[in-house]
Amino acid sequence: MKFLIIKLSSLGDVIHALPIVNVLRKNFPDAQIDWLVGKKGFELLSLIKEINNIYLLNFKNLFLIQKQKYDYVIDVQGLFKSALLSRSSLGKRIIGFKNTREFADIFYDEKINVGDLFNTKKHIVDLNLELISNIVQIKNLKTNFLIPNFSTLNQEPCSLIIFSASTWESKLWPMDYWYELIEKSYKVTKLQGYKVYICASNSDLKYIGKLIQKLDSNNINYVNLVGKTSIKDLICLIQKVGLVVGLDSFGVHLASAIKNDYGYPEVIGIYGPTSIYRTGPYGLIKNCLYLSKLECIACRKKTCPLGHHKCMNDISVDMVRELVYSLDLNCSGKPFSIHESFISGKI
Repeated sequence: MKFLIIKLSSLGDVIHALPIVNVLRKNFPDAQIDWLVGKKGFELLSLIKEINNIYLLNFKNLFLIQKQKYDYVIDVQGLFKSALLSRSSLGKRIIGFKNTREFADIFYDEKINVGDLFNTKKHIVDLNLELISNIVQIKNLKTNFLIPNFSTLNQEPCSLIIFSASTWESKLWPMDYWYELIEKSYKVTKLQGYKVYICASNSDLKYIGKLIQKLDSNNINYVNLVGKTSIKDLICLIQKVGLVVGLDSFGVHLASAIKNDYGYPEVIGIYGPTSIYRTGPYGLIKNCLYLSKLECIACRKKTCPLGHHKCMNDISVDMVRELVYSLDLNCSGKPFSIHESFISGKI
């Protein structure tokens, strides 16, 4: 049996599709399970041993894909481009969502009806699994994201990773709030060995540059890992710490996948323009700050159409701190030290 999964981007969306691989591998242990992905997702998928072949999207690989004669091609992306690629693969059976965007479903042999893909209380992980519901039994199966365990360093529960960047302006929590959260965490807990990491890509500096500058100018102790970690490095670090706090972003989705697979770390999400039910940290809705009673909540707009940004601005630092205090982080007070390879990005 041969399967091809098509999910080109983004990194968070690629994570949300990984449980499909887990279910297929458990039901068809000898199957060939391949994935067509964009450049950003290639590094992540290369770490997943349950995937046989990973094809980076280009013309050469499209010809190689056509030669495989896949039994099933599963379009998880649900856009015209990915649907056209699915049909171009020459697979025997093309599967995708019914009533998806850009009339993509005209290319599918099987159109899986999960209702409204966006105005839903179902998580996107569970919706994605519905795509293979006609192939395998998906009910009562434990969801697994197949994130490998790379951590070789000692666990440090009293440590925190901050994911404060997003390409959506509407998802951003005010940088002054992040500063206050980090400053208070440092001042209150520095004698207990807390360490705060800020993780992001170099391209995110346009969003968080002022935060970095303010922390540095006020001599706040933290570790700046912006642009210094590979995805494998990030997995290692997340598997070491006690808490991750962030926005609807790749970092939070990776952390919640690791939490799902291994039971740690704790993950807190700060959400506004996107729904916690659909894309919140998987299985961790109780750990989300989300103003559900706000009339314009989960508008799915990249900039606030009303101009007030209340969905994020009205989530206070104290609300986040109260949620942190409610979690059992099992802090030992042991002084924290970071392995130098995290700084150099050589893990």
